[in-house]
Amino acid sequence: MDEKYGPEVAAYTRADAFEDGIFIEIPPATASAAGITMPLAITAGARQEFVAGNDGGEDGRLRTVLSAVARAVEQAPANEACFVVPAGELPSGQTPAGADRLIAITEPGDTGEPGMTLMLPHEM
Repeated sequence: MDEKYGPEVAAYTRADAFEDGIFIEIPPATASAAGITMPLAITAGARQEFVAGNDGGEDGRLRTVLSAVARAVEQAPANEACFVVPAGELPSGQTPAGADRLIAITEPGDTGEPGMTLMLPHEM
């Protein structure tokens, strides 16, 4: 790559996003219970919008979000890598900012392994 484009100036990896708190890992058992078998992360913004709250209902809201994402993936064409879940199918967190949808993107991780990230539209 250096020969064609020159030396790498900077790289921000998925691991960096986890370390900085931008990405939050969804426990594999929780994702698997919803039918999502690949590593799964949610951005801090999407978590705040659709999962967070101080009422003790975070686990239920997360299960609802993951079920909606699993349905979107199931209904999409086989070669799809980006899935849109309308906000009407998602729970609202404690302090909603008005997001109208959740985006679920499958992409390679830092070492090429498949992963999925749930995010707000403006976080793409």
